[in-house]
Amino acid sequence: MYTMGDNSIFKKAQEAKNKTEEAVKNEQEYMNSIDNMVNEYLNGTGNGGISTPTEPTDEPIENIKSDWATIEKIAKEIAKDDTITSETEEVKVVVDGKRYTIKPGDIFEAEYNGEIKRVRVLGFKHDDLVNKAVYGGNHTKASISFEFLDFMTGTTYKSMNGSSTNSGGWANTQMRKDLNGYTTNAAAQSGAIGGLGANLSNKSYIKQVAKTYIPTYNTASTSTCNDYLWLLASSEIVNSGYQSGAYGVAITSEGSQYMYYQKNATEAYDAGSTNRIKKTSSSGSSNHWGLRSPGYHYSSTFCYVSNDGDVAYSGDASNTTGVAPGFCI
Repeated sequence: MYTMGDNSIFKKAQEAKNKTEEAVKNEQEYMNSIDNMVNEYLNGTGNGGISTPTEPTDEPIENIKSDWATIEKIAKEIAKDDTITSETEEVKVVVDGKRYTIKPGDIFEAEYNGEIKRVRVLGFKHDDLVNKAVYGGNHTKASISFEFLDFMTGTTYKSMNGSSTNSGGWANTQMRKDLNGYTTNAAAQSGAIGGLGANLSNKSYIKQVAKTYIPTYNTASTSTCNDYLWLLASSEIVNSGYQSGAYGVAITSEGSQYMYYQKNATEAYDAGSTNRIKKTSSSGSSNHWGLRSPGYHYSSTFCYVSNDGDVAYSGDASNTTGVAPGFCI
């Protein structure tokens, strides 16, 4: 029983009253802030407290020219975008808050045996993937196709075969085995990239793709084989040849023309086509570079691009030329 002299009950009552008034005040301030945010949003004077995504910054492609981990991320984003096709001339991709714009003809860098080599974008979603799960999900096309602009092996030129034959076409060449580390000429090969390809700084990002080839030099029929590194075909560079349906001096098509070469299209016999000239290095000299297409007129030859850009030649399979393979990321 409390007496008038005992004021503890009154203190407790006062404290409770103060807490209630504070709670009411806080509640009112909260409600007022909600009203203000709604009014700002409706009146266009604020965003109503709604957070907006940070706009990605535009990043020069030059900043990642040898950053293959980021290029791989870009490739994964390209794979998910169904609006990008082999006819696409430019892509914009956001990775890690940065927006990159990539076009056929853009130059990147890879190292071979520690030496920097320029590589060039050929196009997007052109080549058929062997493993459709490499980007996550299910995708049929490799995102970005590249070619070496500098000869991968520099001044060390190489032949297609040790003898004068194009029997079996590209799939049966020593060059194919040397580039990829294959021990047989089987069309389908398993395992990681080996051979000369194992000396590339970006080897772990290269995707295996199915490439079309002519097995018999004078028969207009084709087959496919699976490769990490491959030489380009005449038809992937030019859209004309020695006769209707031919490409350069190859009897038929071994894959459609890459977007880079579509945009820089010239006749197969056009010597002086600078977009087809390749060098031993960025400061080196130009030279012939080999193609995977057999020459239509002899059982001993493969096509090549001359040092002035002419695609209308073939040479003995045992002759050496510059090595400028393509690859996909």
